[in-house]
Amino acid sequence: MFKGRWFFHPVFVFIFSIVALGFSLFLYIRTYLQANDAFVSYLEARNIEPSQFAESNTWLNVVVLSVLVAIILFCLILIFVYYQKMIRLYRMQQNFISGFTHELKTPIASLRLFLDTFTRHELSREEQIKYLAYMRRDTERLSDNVTQILDLAKIEDKKYEGDFSIYDLNELVEQWVSKSPHFFENCEITVEKHEGNSPRAKLDGRLFEMLLMNLVINGINYNQNTDKKINIKISCTEKYNRIDFTDNGMGIAKKELKNIFKKFYQVGKTSKGTGLGLYLSSHIVRIHRGQLRVDSEGPGKGSTFTVILPREV
Repeated sequence: MFKGRWFFHPVFVFIFSIVALGFSLFLYIRTYLQANDAFVSYLEARNIEPSQFAESNTWLNVVVLSVLVAIILFCLILIFVYYQKMIRLYRMQQNFISGFTHELKTPIASLRLFLDTFTRHELSREEQIKYLAYMRRDTERLSDNVTQILDLAKIEDKKYEGDFSIYDLNELVEQWVSKSPHFFENCEITVEKHEGNSPRAKLDGRLFEMLLMNLVINGINYNQNTDKKINIKISCTEKYNRIDFTDNGMGIAKKELKNIFKKFYQVGKTSKGTGLGLYLSSHIVRIHRGQLRVDSEGPGKGSTFTVILPREV
């Protein structure tokens, strides 16, 4: 990107500025001390006490100057760090725009294709129902994407008013999986329900279903296997409920684990997703006074996302 113009690169400009400022300070201090020593030597050669002219404050001046330069350096570093963060945010936003555009264009293109099929061909009632089901799935996908963006804005502005009720996690997760097969047609989903005490939690039903969808879709998007699998395991203790989402996908490098829940962040280079799913999921879990964790042994070894929620007795 900077071939032939490397000297305009912000990193080079920043380093050059620091070196130039430091070298200027060195030259100034050296010249100042040499001039001061020469002046003192001149006075002593003529048996004149230097204090008769002015009280010596050479080192005080040097210290003050050094502090001022240190402040300038600190401010330069802050500006540079801020600039680098803005560049990184800009690139992530560009990836988000690309991903979100892809998420919108795909169902729109599918809808257009089905509509063209309807207008150009005589279809039997059975075929019409089949294509209408596909179209409904695509409209739901569009609606989910738009709803996710709107809800994220409300949650970030702390304007979201939740509708909380007590749910049994065994029933809620199983019902969501059974009614949402269109989200994971090419993935095998298994649910391990908790045996024993009921894993009850106080939830906003719609937000929690969005959380389930985001974590499952994330496991599908970042999985290049032909036999994609996600296991949802529900368990609970006296005080807490736990839901583990384990996939056999591409895994996550250790250095990326700390960034996985950041806004617009995506693992690797992919056009799938928007980079908001896990960010939104972390906020949803926080609204429910819970925790969202991720663990992976590394690339190619899958990953496990764990949701911890307070248990209602």
